[in-house]
Amino acid sequence: MLEIKNLRKSFSTNCVLDDISFSFSKGKIIALLGKNGSGKTTFLKCLGNIMNIDGGEIEYNGSNFIFINDKPNMFGDLTIYENLRYILSIYNQDFDSDRYQKSIKDLGLNSMQSIRLKHLSAGNIQRNKILIALNTDWEYLLIDEPFSNLDKEGSIIVKEILSNMKSQKKTVLFSTHNFIDISDICDMSFEIKDGKFYSHD
Repeated sequence: MLEIKNLRKSFSTNCVLDDISFSFSKGKIIALLGKNGSGKTTFLKCLGNIMNIDGGEIEYNGSNFIFINDKPNMFGDLTIYENLRYILSIYNQDFDSDRYQKSIKDLGLNSMQSIRLKHLSAGNIQRNKILIALNTDWEYLLIDEPFSNLDKEGSIIVKEILSNMKSQKKTVLFSTHNFIDISDICDMSFEIKDGKFYSHD
Protein backbone atom coordinates (compact mmCIF):
# COMPACT_ATOMS: atom_id res chain seq x y z
CA MET A 1 0.00 0.00 0.00
CA LEU A 2 1.16 3.51 -0.87
CA GLU A 3 0.68 5.82 2.11
CA ILE A 4 0.94 9.60 1.97
CA LYS A 5 0.99 11.48 5.25
CA ASN A 6 0.81 15.28 5.60
CA LEU A 7 2.53 15.90 2.26
CA ARG A 8 3.46 19.54 1.71
CA LYS A 9 5.08 21.29 -1.22
CA SER A 10 5.40 24.99 -2.00
CA PHE A 11 7.13 27.12 -4.59
CA SER A 12 8.10 30.39 -2.94
CA THR A 13 4.85 31.61 -1.33
CA ASN A 14 2.61 29.42 -3.51
CA CYS A 15 1.44 26.33 -1.60
CA VAL A 16 0.78 23.63 -4.22
CA LEU A 17 0.27 20.61 -1.92
CA ASP A 18 -1.15 21.50 1.47
CA ASP A 19 -0.98 18.77 4.11
CA ILE A 20 -2.27 15.93 1.90
CA SER A 21 -2.84 12.52 3.47
CA PHE A 22 -4.14 9.49 1.60
CA SER A 23 -3.47 5.83 0.88
CA PHE A 24 -3.71 3.86 -2.37
CA SER A 25 -4.07 0.07 -2.32
CA LYS A 26 -2.94 -2.26 -5.09
CA GLY A 27 -5.05 -3.10 -8.12
CA LYS A 28 -6.60 0.32 -8.70
CA ILE A 29 -6.78 2.83 -11.54
CA ILE A 30 -6.81 6.34 -10.12
CA ALA A 31 -7.27 9.58 -12.03
CA LEU A 32 -5.80 12.84 -10.78
CA LEU A 33 -7.70 15.90 -11.97
CA GLY A 34 -7.20 19.64 -11.78
CA LYS A 35 -6.64 22.78 -13.77
CA ASN A 36 -3.30 23.64 -15.33
CA GLY A 37 -0.93 24.61 -12.54
CA SER A 38 -3.05 22.95 -9.85
CA GLY A 39 -0.24 20.60 -8.81
CA LYS A 40 -1.00 17.31 -10.58
CA THR A 41 2.47 16.89 -12.06
CA THR A 42 4.11 18.18 -8.88
CA PHE A 43 2.21 15.57 -6.88
CA LEU A 44 3.34 12.76 -9.18
CA LYS A 45 6.94 14.00 -9.13
CA CYS A 46 6.91 14.05 -5.34
CA LEU A 47 5.60 10.48 -5.23
CA GLY A 48 8.19 9.47 -7.82
CA ASN A 49 11.02 10.96 -5.76
CA ILE A 50 11.83 13.31 -8.63
CA MET A 51 11.07 16.41 -6.58
CA ASN A 52 11.93 17.15 -2.96
CA ILE A 53 9.02 17.62 -0.57
CA ASP A 54 8.79 20.29 2.11
CA GLY A 55 7.25 18.01 4.70
CA GLY A 56 5.33 14.81 5.34
CA GLU A 57 5.98 11.18 4.47
CA ILE A 58 5.62 8.96 1.38
CA GLU A 59 5.80 5.24 2.10
CA TYR A 60 5.50 2.43 -0.46
CA ASN A 61 5.81 -0.28 2.21
CA GLY A 62 8.15 -2.44 0.17
CA SER A 63 6.34 -1.98 -3.16
CA ASN A 64 8.24 -0.70 -6.18
CA PHE A 65 7.18 2.09 -8.51
CA ILE A 66 8.07 3.82 -11.74
CA PHE A 67 7.42 7.44 -12.75
CA ILE A 68 6.86 8.35 -16.39
CA ASN A 69 6.66 12.08 -16.91
CA ASP A 70 5.21 14.24 -19.67
CA LYS A 71 8.52 14.25 -21.57
CA PRO A 72 9.25 10.58 -22.39
CA ASN A 73 11.36 11.71 -25.37
CA MET A 74 13.94 13.21 -23.02
CA PHE A 75 16.53 11.22 -24.95
CA GLY A 76 15.27 12.44 -28.31
CA ASP A 77 18.21 11.16 -30.34
CA LEU A 78 17.48 7.58 -29.29
CA THR A 79 15.06 5.18 -30.95
CA ILE A 80 12.18 3.56 -29.07
CA TYR A 81 14.32 0.47 -28.49
CA GLU A 82 17.42 2.40 -27.40
CA ASN A 83 15.39 4.63 -25.09
CA LEU A 84 13.78 1.61 -23.42
CA ARG A 85 17.12 -0.13 -22.91
CA TYR A 86 18.49 3.01 -21.28
CA ILE A 87 15.48 3.35 -18.94
CA LEU A 88 15.75 -0.31 -17.96
CA SER A 89 19.40 0.23 -17.07
CA ILE A 90 18.39 3.15 -14.81
CA TYR A 91 15.97 0.89 -12.91
CA ASN A 92 18.46 -2.01 -12.99
CA GLN A 93 15.98 -4.21 -14.86
CA ASP A 94 16.53 -6.73 -17.64
CA PHE A 95 15.35 -6.40 -21.23
CA ASP A 96 12.86 -9.07 -22.34
CA SER A 97 12.77 -9.39 -26.14
CA ASP A 98 9.44 -11.27 -26.25
CA ARG A 99 7.81 -8.74 -23.96
CA TYR A 100 9.13 -5.89 -26.07
CA GLN A 101 7.97 -7.38 -29.36
CA LYS A 102 4.48 -8.04 -28.01
CA SER A 103 4.10 -4.49 -26.68
CA ILE A 104 5.41 -2.98 -29.93
CA LYS A 105 2.76 -4.94 -31.82
CA ASP A 106 -0.06 -4.21 -29.34
CA LEU A 107 0.67 -0.47 -29.50
CA GLY A 108 1.00 -0.34 -33.27
CA LEU A 109 4.60 0.90 -33.14
CA ASN A 110 6.15 -1.77 -35.38
CA SER A 111 7.06 0.63 -38.18
CA MET A 112 8.39 3.26 -35.77
CA GLN A 113 11.19 1.29 -34.17
CA SER A 114 14.06 2.84 -36.15
CA ILE A 115 12.80 6.44 -35.87
CA ARG A 116 14.40 8.73 -33.31
CA LEU A 117 12.00 9.84 -30.58
CA LYS A 118 12.34 13.51 -31.51
CA HIS A 119 10.81 12.70 -34.91
CA LEU A 120 7.77 10.80 -33.61
CA SER A 121 4.32 12.37 -33.62
CA ALA A 122 2.78 13.48 -30.32
CA GLY A 123 0.41 10.51 -30.43
CA ASN A 124 3.21 7.99 -30.91
CA ILE A 125 5.19 9.63 -28.11
CA GLN A 126 2.17 8.88 -25.91
CA ARG A 127 2.14 5.27 -27.08
CA ASN A 128 5.83 5.10 -26.22
CA LYS A 129 4.97 6.05 -22.63
CA ILE A 130 2.79 2.96 -22.40
CA LEU A 131 5.48 0.83 -24.02
CA ILE A 132 7.87 1.87 -21.26
CA ALA A 133 5.25 0.90 -18.66
CA LEU A 134 4.69 -2.48 -20.32
CA ASN A 135 8.40 -3.31 -20.35
CA THR A 136 9.31 -2.35 -16.81
CA ASP A 137 8.49 -4.08 -13.54
CA TRP A 138 6.50 -2.12 -10.97
CA GLU A 139 3.57 -2.31 -8.58
CA TYR A 140 2.71 1.40 -8.76
CA LEU A 141 2.79 3.32 -12.04
CA LEU A 142 2.84 7.12 -11.79
CA ILE A 143 2.22 8.54 -15.25
CA ASP A 144 1.58 12.08 -16.44
CA GLU A 145 -1.19 12.63 -19.04
CA PRO A 146 -1.10 9.21 -20.76
CA PHE A 147 -4.18 10.00 -22.90
CA SER A 148 -3.24 13.40 -24.28
CA ASN A 149 -2.67 13.62 -28.06
CA LEU A 150 -4.10 10.13 -28.65
CA ASP A 151 -6.63 9.54 -31.40
CA LYS A 152 -9.72 7.40 -30.76
CA GLU A 153 -7.93 4.17 -31.68
CA GLY A 154 -4.98 5.00 -29.43
CA SER A 155 -7.26 5.83 -26.49
CA ILE A 156 -9.05 2.50 -26.83
CA ILE A 157 -5.73 0.63 -26.92
CA VAL A 158 -4.36 2.42 -23.85
CA LYS A 159 -7.61 1.97 -21.89
CA GLU A 160 -7.49 -1.76 -22.54
CA ILE A 161 -3.84 -1.97 -21.50
CA LEU A 162 -4.43 -0.05 -18.25
CA SER A 163 -7.44 -2.24 -17.44
CA ASN A 164 -5.26 -5.31 -17.91
CA MET A 165 -2.65 -3.85 -15.56
CA LYS A 166 -5.36 -3.50 -12.92
CA SER A 167 -6.29 -7.17 -13.34
CA GLN A 168 -2.66 -7.99 -12.49
CA LYS A 169 -3.08 -6.19 -9.13
CA LYS A 170 -1.02 -3.23 -10.28
CA THR A 171 -2.00 0.33 -9.43
CA VAL A 172 -1.95 3.14 -11.99
CA LEU A 173 -2.10 6.74 -10.80
CA PHE A 174 -2.29 9.22 -13.65
CA SER A 175 -3.08 12.85 -14.33
CA THR A 176 -5.57 13.78 -17.02
CA HIS A 177 -7.54 16.61 -18.61
CA ASN A 178 -9.82 14.15 -20.37
CA PHE A 179 -11.63 12.39 -17.53
CA ILE A 180 -15.05 12.11 -19.19
CA ASP A 181 -13.79 9.81 -21.95
CA ILE A 182 -11.85 7.48 -19.64
CA SER A 183 -13.89 7.59 -16.42
CA ASP A 184 -15.26 4.09 -17.09
CA ILE A 185 -11.90 2.43 -16.31
CA CYS A 186 -11.20 4.41 -13.11
CA ASP A 187 -11.83 3.13 -9.60
CA MET A 188 -11.23 6.51 -8.02
CA SER A 189 -10.67 10.09 -9.07
CA PHE A 190 -9.35 13.06 -7.14
CA GLU A 191 -9.10 16.75 -7.88
CA ILE A 192 -6.31 18.98 -6.62
CA LYS A 193 -7.63 22.42 -5.89
CA ASP A 194 -5.96 25.12 -3.78
CA GLY A 195 -3.46 22.56 -2.54
CA LYS A 196 -6.08 20.11 -1.26
CA PHE A 197 -7.35 16.69 -2.39
CA TYR A 198 -11.05 16.33 -3.16
CA SER A 199 -12.60 12.95 -3.93
CA HIS A 200 -15.01 12.64 -6.86
CA ASP A 201 -16.48 9.39 -5.50
